[in-house]
Amino acid sequence: MNKRNSLFKKVSPLITSSALLLSATSLASEITPNIVGGQPADTSQWQFYTQILNSNGSTAFCGGSYIGDGYVLTAAHCVKNKATRFLHVKVAGFVLGGNDGDRIQVAEKFVHPQYNSNTLNNDVALLKLERTPTAGRQVILAQTDINHYARNGDLLTVAGLGRLSEGGSRPSNLHEVSVPLVSDQACNQSGGNYANVGSVAFCAGYTQGQQDSCSGDSGGPIVINSGGQIVQLGIVSWGIGCARPAKYGVYSDVAALGNWIDSVKGGAQPVSVAYQQSQTLPNFTLGEQVSHTYAIKNTGTSAFTFKSINLTNSGVASTPVTAVDSCSASTLQANQSCQVGVEFTATAPGTANIALNFKLDESPNTYVAKISAVATSSDSSCKGTWNASAVYDKPDQVTYYGKVYKALWWTQGDVPSESGTWGVWQEIGTDSSCKN
Repeated sequence: MNKRNSLFKKVSPLITSSALLLSATSLASEITPNIVGGQPADTSQWQFYTQILNSNGSTAFCGGSYIGDGYVLTAAHCVKNKATRFLHVKVAGFVLGGNDGDRIQVAEKFVHPQYNSNTLNNDVALLKLERTPTAGRQVILAQTDINHYARNGDLLTVAGLGRLSEGGSRPSNLHEVSVPLVSDQACNQSGGNYANVGSVAFCAGYTQGQQDSCSGDSGGPIVINSGGQIVQLGIVSWGIGCARPAKYGVYSDVAALGNWIDSVKGGAQPVSVAYQQSQTLPNFTLGEQVSHTYAIKNTGTSAFTFKSINLTNSGVASTPVTAVDSCSASTLQANQSCQVGVEFTATAPGTANIALNFKLDESPNTYVAKISAVATSSDSSCKGTWNASAVYDKPDQVTYYGKVYKALWWTQGDVPSESGTWGVWQEIGTDSSCKN
């Protein structure tokens, strides 16, 4: 996976100079068969396009979009590790290394509190400028679900000053390319990190590749013409290479992230929550009790209060028991932490999963921390006589990991230990030969 600035996300090539004004049908006929893109952009349609630069440099390392009220929208991975005092933007800057546009110092930087640098989920950031720009104009941001603006297969247009091919050169002027919206299901089939795309990001591109955004385009806008208005649907986030077959461009979903964007622009300081989102625990044996403590910390400057906390189990995990809970209904001030301790066992060999789900009064998000562990049998003889491929019917009996079960009706493949009160198997005793 690479971000679209350092062979990550792609600032890509484009389609036709009038692409943004064309219908989906006419766009399809105008696409050129070039590698990663199309051609130079009609800059009159991209007056909101913004370059992100180092304060001592003249060459943009990422793109962005001016969204009004002195704010520029970009990707979190572009600015996460850069000090605010070293960041400049150039609103309506279309020449790479040029003197066009309005260059402004960044006054404040806001990175989404749930940005994940490994998966690039919530890859969004806002830059508050020292003053309102005197050039360009703001873009309209998508306010509802992306499906309100586009269906799968509809063409979206992305612009940037990134490479014109994977590992290739960058253009001197802004380029654009049109790529079709890809369903989450089709995108997920590309595997790897693509399997997680869907809640706060979407894919766009062609199965055969050929056209895409590329390195250097990160943070830039992908838009659609909606009823004569240019609406920004996404932010260039990441992709595997540039324009590779079935390796689509991934874009942060502006509508899905709208509440956070609005909270920053509205002056509300967004909450910042730190916790381990996924953790694999050591293997354990059947009958052994596993204990784990979730830690949650307020890493921001604004206090937050827990609205709800609940635990869910899946796989072979038993219903978890809460051993410790200093989080429920509590308020965490800056730098304060709380803990939720859980205990669980396994109902059979396999993977046991427990998820801690919590919500805050100050955020619309649902936060999820997951743990998993593999349960094994210390004695293979305890597996018993049950066979997943065999057919059983009343009054057949089987042994399964130390217990004896009786079939209540016809069954094949139903795991005895997972049958439950109203299931096909009824527990009738124990297997004395099993030590577990």
